[in-house]
Amino acid sequence: MKKTRLLIALLVMLVAASGYAQDSYRQAVKDYVAAIGQFEKEKAYISTMSMMFDRSGNVDIDQLTQRYLDERYEDDMIDCYALAWKEQGMTEADLRELSSLFSTPQYKVFDAHCKEWMVGFVSCMLEPLMESMRNMEEQLESGEYKYKESEYLSRMESPIQPNAEIDAEYAEKFNIVMMKSSLVKTMTDAMFKRMDEGMDCVSIDEPIRKESQEKVKDWMTKSLPAMLLNNAYGNLTLEDLDYAAKLFANETFCKFQNYDPSKTDMESLKNAHAISKYMEWMEEQGAKKSEDPKAFMKFVESLFESINPNN
Repeated sequence: MKKTRLLIALLVMLVAASGYAQDSYRQAVKDYVAAIGQFEKEKAYISTMSMMFDRSGNVDIDQLTQRYLDERYEDDMIDCYALAWKEQGMTEADLRELSSLFSTPQYKVFDAHCKEWMVGFVSCMLEPLMESMRNMEEQLESGEYKYKESEYLSRMESPIQPNAEIDAEYAEKFNIVMMKSSLVKTMTDAMFKRMDEGMDCVSIDEPIRKESQEKVKDWMTKSLPAMLLNNAYGNLTLEDLDYAAKLFANETFCKFQNYDPSKTDMESLKNAHAISKYMEWMEEQGAKKSEDPKAFMKFVESLFESINPNN
């Protein structure tokens, strides 16, 4: 009898300890997400996603979206990040160190400059997409849609070159610190992977489209270093590059940056993400996705404007 009571007591303690560890890890994740400002950033994306729903019915899309943000959003975000970081081997101590690091004034200045750098770069990437989508929309409305190479693609005769006004010292330091960093490698690897996946989806009876996509990839591969450098100049300072060199030498930051998709169940992660959860929850509440082909175009335009408000 005493052994049974002891066993029960040990089990209760084990369950309590397990629950505490999970709560403690989730709190570390929450502190980290708050430190990098990710709650507010992705909240804006979800508000933009509401444009994908039909607003002609009896469901108040804006009211439902606000309910999701108030009632579910934060927990879904924490669940997603907890899943990702656990599978990547990030410990609670790692997350707390990153939260402390990302809360420093030096990092916040560097991060703000990095965002300005990325805004310029992403804008350069999105502009041709927007051009192609507008052309396709016009052709769809006239009933004369047929895939053809856009004017933008026809100008891809030579890769982009570094701007002449960029001094040699800056260019050299940028190439050493940023172009060889895991930050840029992770971003470019993901981008080219998406390109390859898009090309794999093109059927063999669409040779013009496949040739165009291969042309884009080749041009992008050759142009990417100059595009990144050109958009960095005037946004990332020499002081930022010095700070980045120290940051990239931090063991925990390197562990955080060296993201390995092979260690993550990407399908589970995608389904756990707040954006996926939001779309699923909205449909459960009676919202219906819009069947208007212009809805997606409006969504992309809105997303583009949110990334580059000065465009």
